[in-house]
Amino acid sequence: MTEPLKKAVLAAMRRIARPLARLMIEAGVGAGEFQAIMKSAFVGAAQDIGDGQNSTASRISTLTGLTRREVAELLKASEEAAPDVGRGGARIQRVLTGWWTDPDFQDELGAPAILPLRARGNRASFAKLVKRYSGEPRVLTIKAELVRVKAIRETDGGLLEAMSRSFAPARWDPDGITVVGEQLRDHLETLIHNLKDASRPRFHRVIENTQIDPKHVALLTRDIAAQADTLMDSLDDALNDPAATVKPRNEVRDATRLGVALYVFEAPAKVRPGGRPRGRAKPPRRPAP
Repeated sequence: MTEPLKKAVLAAMRRIARPLARLMIEAGVGAGEFQAIMKSAFVGAAQDIGDGQNSTASRISTLTGLTRREVAELLKASEEAAPDVGRGGARIQRVLTGWWTDPDFQDELGAPAILPLRARGNRASFAKLVKRYSGEPRVLTIKAELVRVKAIRETDGGLLEAMSRSFAPARWDPDGITVVGEQLRDHLETLIHNLKDASRPRFHRVIENTQIDPKHVALLTRDIAAQADTLMDSLDDALNDPAATVKPRNEVRDATRLGVALYVFEAPAKVRPGGRPRGRAKPPRRPAP
C-alpha cells in the first residue's frame, strides 16, 4: 500500500471511529474494551483473507501486527465471548462496580454504602473508592459525571448515594444495538466491495444538500420518508417473490442474501460568506454492459 493510500485509509477510519466512539462512551464501554474487540476483528479478517487457508498464528501475526501469543489466545476464544480486558475499561464504570461489589464500600446489608466525599483514617469515602478502582486523581470530575447521568445522587447533607450499577447514560434495547451492528456491517461491506471491484459495483448512490434552511428540514424529511416507503414496499415484493426464493428441503442448499437499505442523514452545517449552493448530486458512472 502506498503512503498516500494508507493516509487516506487512516483518515477514513477516523471518520468512522468518531460516531462509534460516541456510541461506546454512551454505553459505558472503555477504550480498552474496544481495542480488545478490534484485535479479535483483525484476527478474523486475516482468516478471511486467503479463504481461511494457512490461518496459522504466525501468518496472522505477520498480517495484523499482533504477537503470536495474542493471536493464539484470540483463535481459542469464541467470537461471541466478551473481550478479556485487563486495563482500559471505562474508569467511571469500574468505580460503580467496586461500589456495588466491594465489602469495604458496602453497608451491613451488602448494599452500596452512602459515602462522604472524603474521610480521614480508615473510614470509607468516595475519594478512596475512586482511588482504588480508577487510579484517577480527579475525584470531583468522576463525581460530576456520575451525578450527570444520575448513577449517583448527592444528599442534602453532602453525602453520595449510588443509584445505578451502570454509568451508561443510554438505555437502549439490546436488540436495537444488534441491528445497528448488522446494518453498519452491510453498508461498509458494500462500499468496500465497490472500492475493490469497481467493474462490478453494487448499487450505491448518495444525494445531499449541505445548505438546507432548517425550517424546511421537517417537511422534507416527511416527504422523503413517504416516497421511500412506497419504493421499499415495491422492492420488498420483488425481493421476497416466492418464485425467486430457495425453498427449504432436507439437505442444505446454496442461497444468497440480497437486500436494499435506505436512510436519511442529518447534521448541522454552516454557510460561509460567498459559498455556492450545492445542487443535485450526479449519480456515479456505471460501466457499459
